[in-house]
Formats: sequence, C-alpha cells, structure tokens
Amino acid sequence: MRVSRSHDAIVLEFAEGEAGVLRSLIDQYLEVVSADAGSDPALPRLFPLAYSDDQDAADEFAQYTRTGLVDRKASNAAQVSLALDEETVRLTLAETERWLPLLTDLRLVIADRIGILVDSDAIPETPAGEVYEWLGRLQGSMIDLLEEP
Repeated sequence: MRVSRSHDAIVLEFAEGEAGVLRSLIDQYLEVVSADAGSDPALPRLFPLAYSDDQDAADEFAQYTRTGLVDRKASNAAQVSLALDEETVRLTLAETERWLPLLTDLRLVIADRIGILVDSDAIPETPAGEVYEWLGRLQGSMIDLLEEP
C-alpha cells in the first residue's frame, strides 16, 4: 500500500489483494452494523451509550438516532466499497472524510474480536492483528497527508 498526495487529492495505491481484503472487511462490517442491538459484541463500540449513567435516557436516545446512524454508516461503507473497484483510488477531501470514520469503525470491530480494549493492549501476532495494524497505517498515513500544508 502506498498513500500519497496529489494536489487536492489523497491517492491510495493498493498492493495486489489489499483492495479485496478491505472490501471483504467492509462486507463483514455491514453485517455487524445492520445487526440487531446486542447481537454482536462489537456494537457497543460502534454505537456507544449517549448517557452512560442513565440507561433509560440512553435507550430513548438510541431509539431515535440508531436508524439514522446505521443508515449513514452503511451508506458510507457502500461508497467506500465502490471506490475499491480500482487498485488506485483518488480521494477528494469529502471522500477522505467518508473513509476515515469507516477505518476507525473497522479497527474497532477487529479490536473487539482480538481483545484490544485500550490503546496500551498488545496487538496479537495473528492475521487479524496484522490487518488491524495495516488499517491503522492506512488511516495514519491519510491523516498525516491531510495535515500537510
């Protein structure tokens, strides 16, 4: 994977197979996001409680906001997945702003699966751990380029 900046665009050049891995992760993510509340252990990380000290208020807030959040996350993921038809992807600022939250969410789901609860937890030396680190490098590279003058 190579991440660079060309004028006002972020350019992602995926190595062979990387775009397919990312698309597969997005497909799995869409299943998680669309799952019923409580049916996947990663959901609380994707949809944290709005009121951690008041379960009734948190439930009411979720009742009114959950559908919109799910729709927005699913739409965002679908747009990113479509961009992966090419091994090289050019992203405008608006498109980059769709990618970054999705990469965060993908990492949160994987972190849940591999037992990472806080930043200081060790990343296991497993394929899932490698994917977690790869997504972090992709996300970090994109952020670094956005912060350049």
